Amino acid sequence: MLFLALAVSCSLGIAVLFKVAERRELDRTALLTVNYAAAAALAVVLQGARRAEAVPPGLIAMGVVQGVLFIAGFWLFSLAIREAGMGLAAGAMRLSVVIPVLASWVIWGEVPGALQLVGLVLGGAAFVLVARPATASPAPDPVDASAPPTATASGARTALVLTLLFLCGGGVDTIMKAFGETYAAAVDASLFLLFVFGVAFAVGAAVVLGTGLRTGRWPGREVLALGVVLGLINYASADFILRAVAVLSGPVVFPANSVAIVLGAALIGTWVWGERLSRANLAGLALAAVALVCLTAEPTPPENSTEPRPAARVHGPDA
Repeated sequence: MLFLALAVSCSLGIAVLFKVAERRELDRTALLTVNYAAAAALAVVLQGARRAEAVPPGLIAMGVVQGVLFIAGFWLFSLAIREAGMGLAAGAMRLSVVIPVLASWVIWGEVPGALQLVGLVLGGAAFVLVARPATASPAPDPVDASAPPTATASGARTALVLTLLFLCGGGVDTIMKAFGETYAAAVDASLFLLFVFGVAFAVGAAVVLGTGLRTGRWPGREVLALGVVLGLINYASADFILRAVAVLSGPVVFPANSVAIVLGAALIGTWVWGERLSRANLAGLALAAVALVCLTAEPTPPENSTEPRPAARVHGPDA
């Protein structure tokens, strides 16, 4: 349980650092670029030099797409924290587990059990409630038709950001599933993640370089320092999850991790930064907790079946 608690703490620490960065109006792309540079460097130091191996073209393509999704997902998570708050951003990200469950069903023929089907339905309902703006916009004055619907536009923008975060997070987990089905037997997962971290860094570095050359603004010391801390915590989060799975079963680790992050982020956002949650948002977070537990339940095989139970689905890192 210690590794699980440490993994949850690291994930909440990532959310807190993003909140701090947003309040200080730091460059999120530069922050993420430094983060992935630090995570990749730490991976190299801890894993040591490895013998170079021929990498299949399909794996290269998968790694490039995953690297782009990694940095895009973190960028959207940072933006969602600013637009919707820590609790709703974490809820949308964790609910994205619906997508790889559906992909496993459609692509790999892994028929979900009854609890997982319930989780899919609850997850969809929870996301609708989570994505709703926390405050309702007032009705426009029929006399003053020129008044701009700023509240409505803000709510639509928030819903769009949460939806993109949901889709991006689901894409990350789906590619991790595809890696496990296609290449895991021949390629070490840590090397794949190191390659993904490198691609994410390259994408971010290209954007930061282009922005710096165009505007003359470059990342300051605060961005560099916070990015290094973020990268170390990001790597530790993934490492602690892997250690927790080695001790506890996947159906225990993943729902406990997800529920603790969703509820912890909501509590921190409300108590520390005074983020407002509507009744619909609170109901959505509660449904999300139930849905996550259902979605990670292993389906029970028929009594007369001689097939082994499927292995617990392994999630990718928080990105």
